[in-house]
Amino acid sequence: MIDLTVVVPAFNEERTIEDLLRRVVAVLDEHSELVSEVIVVDDGSSDRTAQIAAAFGHPLVSLLRQDRNLGKGAAVQRGIAAARGRHIVIQDADVEYFPADIPRMIECVTSVDGCAVYGSRVLGAKEFLAGPRGRLGIWPGQGIPQRVANSVLALLLRRFFDIRVSDPLTGYKLYPASLFSDWAPTSTGFETDHEITIRLVDQSIPIVEVPIRYAPRSRAEGKKIGARDFVRAVRMIVKDGRS
Repeated sequence: MIDLTVVVPAFNEERTIEDLLRRVVAVLDEHSELVSEVIVVDDGSSDRTAQIAAAFGHPLVSLLRQDRNLGKGAAVQRGIAAARGRHIVIQDADVEYFPADIPRMIECVTSVDGCAVYGSRVLGAKEFLAGPRGRLGIWPGQGIPQRVANSVLALLLRRFFDIRVSDPLTGYKLYPASLFSDWAPTSTGFETDHEITIRLVDQSIPIVEVPIRYAPRSRAEGKKIGARDFVRAVRMIVKDGRS
Protein backbone atom coordinates (compact mmCIF):
# COMPACT_ATOMS: atom_id res chain seq x y z
CA MET A 1 0.00 0.00 0.00
CA ILE A 2 1.36 3.40 -1.00
CA ASP A 3 0.78 6.21 1.47
CA LEU A 4 1.34 9.22 -0.73
CA THR A 5 1.25 10.06 -4.43
CA VAL A 6 2.67 13.41 -5.56
CA VAL A 7 1.14 14.39 -8.90
CA VAL A 8 3.18 16.94 -10.87
CA PRO A 9 1.31 18.47 -13.85
CA ALA A 10 3.87 20.08 -16.14
CA PHE A 11 3.67 22.17 -19.29
CA ASN A 12 6.82 23.75 -20.74
CA GLU A 13 8.71 23.72 -17.44
CA GLU A 14 12.16 22.67 -18.66
CA ARG A 15 13.79 25.42 -16.59
CA THR A 16 12.38 24.18 -13.28
CA ILE A 17 11.28 20.54 -13.51
CA GLU A 18 14.62 18.99 -12.53
CA ASP A 19 15.09 21.30 -9.55
CA LEU A 20 11.52 20.67 -8.46
CA LEU A 21 11.91 16.89 -8.65
CA ARG A 22 15.14 17.06 -6.67
CA ARG A 23 13.34 18.97 -3.92
CA VAL A 24 10.38 16.59 -3.84
CA VAL A 25 12.53 13.45 -3.80
CA ALA A 26 14.77 14.89 -1.06
CA VAL A 27 11.74 15.39 1.19
CA LEU A 28 10.31 11.94 0.46
CA ASP A 29 13.68 10.27 1.01
CA GLU A 30 13.99 12.07 4.33
CA HIS A 31 10.56 10.77 5.35
CA SER A 32 11.10 7.15 4.43
CA GLU A 33 8.30 6.11 6.79
CA LEU A 34 5.99 7.22 3.97
CA VAL A 35 5.70 4.82 1.06
CA SER A 36 5.56 7.32 -1.77
CA GLU A 37 5.51 7.80 -5.53
CA VAL A 38 5.85 10.82 -7.82
CA ILE A 39 3.92 10.97 -11.09
CA VAL A 40 4.91 13.67 -13.57
CA VAL A 41 2.24 14.33 -16.19
CA ASP A 42 3.71 16.16 -19.17
CA ASP A 43 0.81 18.08 -20.74
CA GLY A 44 2.01 18.12 -24.34
CA SER A 45 5.06 20.32 -23.71
CA SER A 46 6.86 21.74 -26.73
CA ASP A 47 10.16 22.03 -24.83
CA ARG A 48 12.34 19.43 -23.05
CA THR A 49 10.16 19.02 -19.95
CA ALA A 50 9.28 15.39 -20.70
CA GLN A 51 12.84 14.43 -21.64
CA ILE A 52 14.25 15.91 -18.45
CA ALA A 53 11.65 14.18 -16.30
CA ALA A 54 12.22 10.86 -18.10
CA ALA A 55 15.97 11.12 -17.54
CA PHE A 56 15.67 12.06 -13.85
CA GLY A 57 16.46 8.51 -12.88
CA HIS A 58 14.93 8.08 -9.42
CA PRO A 59 12.85 4.98 -8.59
CA LEU A 60 10.06 7.05 -7.04
CA VAL A 61 9.54 9.13 -10.19
CA SER A 62 7.51 8.05 -13.22
CA LEU A 63 6.35 9.98 -16.29
CA LEU A 64 3.05 10.08 -18.15
CA ARG A 65 2.73 12.05 -21.39
CA GLN A 66 -0.29 13.72 -22.94
CA ASP A 67 -0.25 13.70 -26.75
CA ARG A 68 -1.13 17.39 -26.79
CA ASN A 69 -1.72 20.26 -24.41
CA LEU A 70 -5.11 19.64 -22.79
CA GLY A 71 -4.89 21.95 -19.76
CA LYS A 72 -3.67 21.70 -16.18
CA GLY A 73 -6.92 20.15 -15.02
CA ALA A 74 -6.64 17.37 -17.59
CA ALA A 75 -3.06 16.67 -16.47
CA VAL A 76 -4.13 16.56 -12.82
CA GLN A 77 -6.93 14.15 -13.70
CA ARG A 78 -4.52 11.88 -15.58
CA GLY A 79 -2.19 11.79 -12.61
CA ILE A 80 -5.00 11.13 -10.13
CA ALA A 81 -6.29 8.26 -12.28
CA ALA A 82 -2.84 6.63 -12.16
CA ALA A 83 -2.18 7.33 -8.47
CA ARG A 84 -1.85 4.41 -6.07
CA GLY A 85 -1.49 6.39 -2.85
CA ARG A 86 -4.06 6.75 -0.08
CA HIS A 87 -3.39 10.49 -0.22
CA ILE A 88 -2.65 12.66 -3.24
CA VAL A 89 -0.70 15.92 -3.26
CA ILE A 90 -0.82 18.19 -6.30
CA GLN A 91 2.61 19.78 -6.82
CA ASP A 92 3.09 22.41 -9.53
CA ALA A 93 6.16 21.86 -11.69
CA ASP A 94 7.52 25.35 -11.04
CA VAL A 95 9.31 26.18 -7.80
CA GLU A 96 6.73 28.58 -6.36
CA TYR A 97 5.81 26.04 -3.68
CA PHE A 98 8.19 24.34 -1.26
CA PRO A 99 8.10 20.52 -1.04
CA ALA A 100 9.51 20.87 2.48
CA ASP A 101 5.95 21.88 3.46
CA ILE A 102 4.52 18.48 2.43
CA PRO A 103 5.22 16.83 5.82
CA ARG A 104 3.27 19.60 7.55
CA MET A 105 0.30 18.80 5.31
CA ILE A 106 0.62 15.08 6.02
CA GLU A 107 0.63 15.76 9.76
CA CYS A 108 -2.82 17.35 9.45
CA VAL A 109 -4.24 14.11 8.05
CA THR A 110 -3.11 12.24 11.16
CA SER A 111 -4.94 14.71 13.41
CA VAL A 112 -8.12 15.16 11.32
CA ASP A 113 -8.92 11.78 9.83
CA GLY A 114 -10.17 11.79 6.24
CA CYS A 115 -9.67 15.51 5.68
CA ALA A 116 -8.30 17.43 2.71
CA VAL A 117 -5.44 19.82 3.40
CA TYR A 118 -4.94 23.17 1.66
CA GLY A 119 -1.59 24.91 1.95
CA SER A 120 -2.49 28.54 2.53
CA ARG A 121 -0.13 31.22 1.22
CA VAL A 122 -2.27 33.82 2.97
CA LEU A 123 -1.82 32.22 6.38
CA GLY A 124 1.82 31.57 5.54
CA ALA A 125 2.51 35.24 4.80
CA LYS A 126 0.85 36.22 8.07
CA GLU A 127 2.99 33.69 9.95
CA PHE A 128 6.36 34.13 8.22
CA LEU A 129 6.39 37.77 7.09
CA ALA A 130 6.44 41.00 9.06
CA GLY A 131 5.03 44.39 8.08
CA PRO A 132 2.07 45.35 5.89
CA ARG A 133 2.50 42.48 3.41
CA GLY A 134 2.42 39.95 6.20
CA ARG A 135 -0.74 41.44 7.67
CA LEU A 136 -2.40 41.42 4.24
CA GLY A 137 -1.25 37.89 3.45
CA ILE A 138 0.74 38.88 0.36
CA TRP A 139 4.20 37.53 -0.52
CA PRO A 140 6.91 39.69 -2.15
CA GLY A 141 6.40 39.52 -5.89
CA GLN A 142 2.74 38.54 -5.54
CA GLY A 143 0.44 41.03 -7.22
CA ILE A 144 -2.46 42.82 -5.55
CA PRO A 145 -4.88 41.69 -8.34
CA GLN A 146 -4.12 38.05 -7.54
CA ARG A 147 -4.81 38.67 -3.85
CA VAL A 148 -8.09 40.39 -4.71
CA ALA A 149 -9.11 37.51 -7.02
CA ASN A 150 -8.33 35.07 -4.23
CA SER A 151 -10.52 37.01 -1.81
CA VAL A 152 -13.39 37.15 -4.29
CA LEU A 153 -13.30 33.37 -4.81
CA ALA A 154 -13.12 32.83 -1.06
CA LEU A 155 -16.24 34.96 -0.61
CA LEU A 156 -18.09 33.09 -3.36
CA LEU A 157 -17.22 29.71 -1.87
CA ARG A 158 -18.47 30.91 1.51
CA ARG A 159 -21.64 32.36 -0.02
CA PHE A 160 -22.65 29.34 -2.10
CA PHE A 161 -21.08 26.39 -0.27
CA ASP A 162 -20.34 27.61 3.26
CA ILE A 163 -16.63 26.83 2.72
CA ARG A 164 -14.29 28.99 4.77
CA VAL A 165 -10.82 28.93 3.23
CA SER A 166 -8.35 31.79 3.05
CA ASP A 167 -6.58 30.71 -0.16
CA PRO A 168 -8.79 28.86 -2.68
CA LEU A 169 -6.27 29.61 -5.46
CA THR A 170 -3.42 27.79 -3.75
CA GLY A 171 -1.68 25.22 -5.93
CA TYR A 172 -0.76 23.08 -2.92
CA LYS A 173 -3.53 20.69 -1.97
CA LEU A 174 -3.67 17.21 -0.43
CA TYR A 175 -6.70 15.00 -1.02
CA PRO A 176 -7.83 11.60 0.21
CA ALA A 177 -7.69 9.30 -2.82
CA SER A 178 -11.16 7.99 -1.96
CA LEU A 179 -12.54 11.36 -3.11
CA PHE A 180 -11.93 10.32 -6.71
CA SER A 181 -13.31 6.77 -6.69
CA ASP A 182 -16.28 7.67 -8.92
CA TRP A 183 -15.23 11.13 -10.08
CA ALA A 184 -16.48 12.31 -13.48
CA PRO A 185 -14.77 15.70 -13.98
CA THR A 186 -16.26 18.32 -16.28
CA SER A 187 -13.32 20.76 -16.51
CA THR A 188 -9.84 20.60 -18.02
CA GLY A 189 -8.23 23.91 -17.01
CA PHE A 190 -7.17 25.58 -13.77
CA GLU A 191 -10.81 25.56 -12.67
CA THR A 192 -10.50 21.84 -11.93
CA ASP A 193 -9.12 22.93 -8.55
CA HIS A 194 -12.47 24.52 -7.72
CA GLU A 195 -14.42 21.59 -9.12
CA ILE A 196 -12.57 19.37 -6.64
CA THR A 197 -13.24 21.84 -3.81
CA ILE A 198 -16.96 21.67 -4.57
CA ARG A 199 -16.75 17.87 -4.64
CA LEU A 200 -15.24 17.92 -1.16
CA VAL A 201 -18.38 19.69 0.02
CA ASP A 202 -20.62 17.17 -1.73
CA GLN A 203 -18.71 14.33 -0.03
CA SER A 204 -18.77 16.09 3.39
CA ILE A 205 -14.97 15.98 3.58
CA PRO A 206 -13.53 18.72 5.84
CA ILE A 207 -10.85 21.10 4.56
CA VAL A 208 -8.00 21.99 6.90
CA GLU A 209 -5.60 24.83 6.06
CA VAL A 210 -1.92 25.00 7.01
CA PRO A 211 0.44 27.95 6.51
CA ILE A 212 2.96 27.44 3.69
CA ARG A 213 5.74 29.46 2.08
CA TYR A 214 5.51 30.86 -1.43
CA ALA A 215 7.95 32.26 -3.99
CA PRO A 216 5.80 33.68 -6.82
CA ARG A 217 7.14 33.96 -10.33
CA SER A 218 6.18 36.44 -13.03
CA ARG A 219 4.52 35.77 -16.38
CA ALA A 220 7.90 36.40 -18.02
CA GLU A 221 9.29 33.59 -15.87
CA GLY A 222 6.58 31.20 -17.04
CA LYS A 223 3.50 31.84 -14.88
CA LYS A 224 0.45 30.68 -16.82
CA ILE A 225 -2.71 31.36 -14.81
CA GLY A 226 -4.47 34.57 -15.85
CA ALA A 227 -7.66 36.62 -15.81
CA ARG A 228 -9.57 34.18 -18.04
CA ASP A 229 -8.94 31.41 -15.54
CA PHE A 230 -10.40 33.60 -12.79
CA VAL A 231 -13.53 34.19 -14.86
CA ARG A 232 -13.92 30.44 -15.49
CA ALA A 233 -13.55 29.77 -11.77
CA VAL A 234 -16.23 32.34 -10.90
CA ARG A 235 -18.61 30.86 -13.47
CA MET A 236 -18.08 27.33 -12.13
CA ILE A 237 -18.65 28.29 -8.50
CA VAL A 238 -21.74 30.38 -9.24
CA LYS A 239 -23.24 27.81 -11.62
CA ASP A 240 -22.75 24.88 -9.24
CA GLY A 241 -23.81 26.97 -6.26
CA ARG A 242 -27.12 27.81 -7.89
CA SER A 243 -27.87 24.29 -9.14
